[in-house]
Amino acid sequence: MTLPLERFRMLDLTRLVPGPMATWMLADLGMDVVKIEDVADRSAYRDQQAARASRDKLSVDLQALEGEARSNAWDHTHRNKRSIAINLQKPEGQAIFHRLVADADVFFGSFRLGVYKRLGADYETLSKINHRLIYATLSGYGFGNSFTEWPGNERNAQGMSGVSALTTGQDGEPADMLFQPVDSYSAALAVIAIQAALFAREQTGSGQLVDIALVEGGTAFVNANVPDYFRKKSVRKRGFPSIGNLKCKDGKYLSSAASAQAHFWAPFCDAVGLPEMRDRMPGGDEASIRKVKQHMLTKTRDEWLALIPKEIAVVAMLEFDEVLEGPFAKERGMVLELDHPLEGTVRQLSSPFRLSDTPPTFRHFAPVLGEHTREVLHGIGYSDSAIGELEQAGVVRASHWNLSTAKP
Repeated sequence: MTLPLERFRMLDLTRLVPGPMATWMLADLGMDVVKIEDVADRSAYRDQQAARASRDKLSVDLQALEGEARSNAWDHTHRNKRSIAINLQKPEGQAIFHRLVADADVFFGSFRLGVYKRLGADYETLSKINHRLIYATLSGYGFGNSFTEWPGNERNAQGMSGVSALTTGQDGEPADMLFQPVDSYSAALAVIAIQAALFAREQTGSGQLVDIALVEGGTAFVNANVPDYFRKKSVRKRGFPSIGNLKCKDGKYLSSAASAQAHFWAPFCDAVGLPEMRDRMPGGDEASIRKVKQHMLTKTRDEWLALIPKEIAVVAMLEFDEVLEGPFAKERGMVLELDHPLEGTVRQLSSPFRLSDTPPTFRHFAPVLGEHTREVLHGIGYSDSAIGELEQAGVVRASHWNLSTAKP
């Protein structure tokens, strides 16, 4: 089956959440995503001292490899990718990387500018090697401003972008998210921008720099609030009374948009037994909102759902387990069931892209560290003996553990 992006190859130096989330989408669509990983153990990614110690003393722990493979069985974010481990702090490692760049379509990283230069992976260097290269970065603050070298992360991006300012609990405090909205949205922006740059290359013959900043992505995420501010200096306040989520007798919730439009509100009031409120939208009136909330505590969530017509925009607020086990996920095909050599039947989130003729596919599980090192190096002309010497010198790391022959 033809996949939309199968003729493109990416060298992926991203880490943590937003970059790998973007490359998950691209890999599912067929792009050959080659993860350029450190030779240090993956467990040391967030600990620089541990990473240095791991690089200095590379070792093979078969039990740890099996554990990694078992964990990967459930990991949708890194499926369909290949992994090569290179020590880019060594000149020999940078030389390998530059050979890979010569034949790549996209470079994608998530570091600050100074790190790219230190690793021989800055835009100026790589664009000279391959003028058709799309050089994409996803960082906290982007390039070319006084914030460029600040460390970027989800929490700070929420705070600097306006996302935290526009989330609220009933107490008026900024709400803590249980997921990464800025990372997720910025990942989607990167996917769009990378594909746009590839399309532009078809017309111009040249690559270009794609610079995505988490903070800017966060502000784009809350863009609906921008026009009112520019026009009227209007800023939404936290802590406003709301009946968007209605608690029921059993402690579960309804997600209601009935109070947003009059043609929903009147039939909602009739259905739940509050006909005296049907002619007056609650707005921000605390007494009206309090009355509705108290009334909704008299029945369970499912009892209310049996009474409320589906067409008036009131649904169950599903807990996360209910989402993944629920009828919509099943009917939509949101969950893949896969056979893994070690874990048996496993489940993963499917791709959210639905294409009638060239749909995304599952091709293989997420790789262990360095699983494709030898394969990738063979592809650019390295012999077995040369690869062995590079392994001995700590320049590359290759996994010699084969998932396909592993036994549970």
